Amino acid sequence: MTLTGYVTQSLVCALLFTGYGAALVGRVAPPGVLATALALFAVQAVGARWWLRRYRYGPLEWLLRAWTTLTLPPLRRS
Repeated sequence: MTLTGYVTQSLVCALLFTGYGAALVGRVAPPGVLATALALFAVQAVGARWWLRRYRYGPLEWLLRAWTTLTLPPLRRS
């Protein structure tokens, strides 16, 4: 789930704070940025726990494993 979490966090923050998205950089006070980061982290932690109870790998980890081994590894836990 590490790669999935990293990419998700990067994408969400880029869409919130850069000109590609809401362009909030400089308009949100540092405590607001910290609150946003902590909320995103909490949502990701809960989501990762839910996901890993059902599946062996995170979605991006599974794709990377499938691509590097040129096979379709099992995703579901048995």
